[in-house]
Amino acid sequence: MENYPAIAILVKHGTALAAVVAILPVIGALCAVGAFGLHWGWIVAGLVTGLLAGFLVKVLVELTLIITDMLLPK
Repeated sequence: MENYPAIAILVKHGTALAAVVAILPVIGALCAVGAFGLHWGWIVAGLVTGLLAGFLVKVLVELTLIITDMLLPK
């Protein structure tokens, strides 16, 4: 996989990347509510966005793992 460094990074650190992507909208919503006094509904929106974004990145990582296992030589 030395010819594809981006895929190697995604395979190695994909789960952590999915967790970070899922947590960032929640932290952003909490900061916006705390700093600007926005409605608490923004926290719910941040949670939903975080769950959806984390799920989509996790699917991308798993598809990349399947493709690399099947197509790239070991």
